[in-house]
Amino acid sequence: MMLQTFVRAGKLLALAAACCSLAGCWDMVEVNQLAIVDLVGMDREPGNGKYTTYYQVINPPGIAIQKGAGIKAPVYTYKVEGFSAVELAEKTFDIVPRRPFYDHYQALIVSERFAKEGLREMLNFLEKRPDRRATIHLLVTDSPLSDMMKTYIPLERLPGRTERSMIEFQSKYSGRESKRSRMKDLVENMESSILTVLPIVSLSGTKPMPTTKRYEQIDANQGNYVMKGAAVFKHDRMIGRLEPSDTSWFYLLDGRIGVLNESMIINGERVDLQAPKPEVRRQLTAVSGKPVLKMDIYAQAQIYDNDQNVKLTEQNLAEIKAQFNEQVKKKASEFYEKTKRLGWDLLGIEAQIKRKSGKEWADIKKEEGAWKKTELQLAVHCTIRTIGTTIDPYKEKRG
Repeated sequence: MMLQTFVRAGKLLALAAACCSLAGCWDMVEVNQLAIVDLVGMDREPGNGKYTTYYQVINPPGIAIQKGAGIKAPVYTYKVEGFSAVELAEKTFDIVPRRPFYDHYQALIVSERFAKEGLREMLNFLEKRPDRRATIHLLVTDSPLSDMMKTYIPLERLPGRTERSMIEFQSKYSGRESKRSRMKDLVENMESSILTVLPIVSLSGTKPMPTTKRYEQIDANQGNYVMKGAAVFKHDRMIGRLEPSDTSWFYLLDGRIGVLNESMIINGERVDLQAPKPEVRRQLTAVSGKPVLKMDIYAQAQIYDNDQNVKLTEQNLAEIKAQFNEQVKKKASEFYEKTKRLGWDLLGIEAQIKRKSGKEWADIKKEEGAWKKTELQLAVHCTIRTIGTTIDPYKEKRG
């Protein structure tokens, strides 16, 4: 009996010793010891290479439901300057009393001059970090970066989340942005001829909104983030920009558009069609020694608005579809020719040519800039899927 007692006591002591050797949660960091970063902004002076980095840190009481006197700041912006990543990290601890936590930041905004100079050093540094965030959205701003990072945003109080939401909603409902605007999308094309398109964001109004009094104003347009087209990157460098009116045609031809909206004038009145997720089929062929890009676009559209003062007959529907097909073909083809004149291979034709085999393609590959000679043969096929809750528009009564 006494022997069993000693054995049981020995097992308990061994278990206790094993428990003491476990790390458990001893290395856990409390939330109130972290500076949770929501948005990062970066600029670099072209002359001396000096970096300026802005960190927007979340203030939890500022984004919670607030009661009592005053509105608390939802984020605090810290500015750090230095000539290297190590110097920036050291100086961060000079002004931030908590450990920076980057695991959940939403977006990175870079100044236009930094983007034009090249982002290679920054990307190399971020890629080497074990906690890198390759899926964050990467944006370019043509507004002063300090104004962008020191403005409170209406409705959605975390600017980083605002940027992410705007990109996702625009890609789904307007067709002017794409979710493939992440850091990883730029990194993947760094060492190839494929161009990368990233969003451009600006600050509306004439001045930033740096105080919480901003939330007491009704004008949401003043001092807000606005999407203004896209930046075109070759490798790590911005080489040009697409206007907002161009981006939907790029995403359409690239096969990544979420929805295509098109307005037409038929019988002297406006008709708007909306086509969610058009299907794009493309094939690069060689015809008489020249590359030809054959592209078919299949769109199941719905009538979004119809101001015609006529009945919506089969003949009228056929007229709407025919004009939609012709108008989309014309605008998309004009956009393609425009990008060729600018020297932008936005559809990655050069990379496709390099992958082709056979004697005919071997001869084409010998020509310098062969992709610029590629002819686009585009066909659009539209069907009207739904026409809304009414068949015919209400007629205008005269007299």
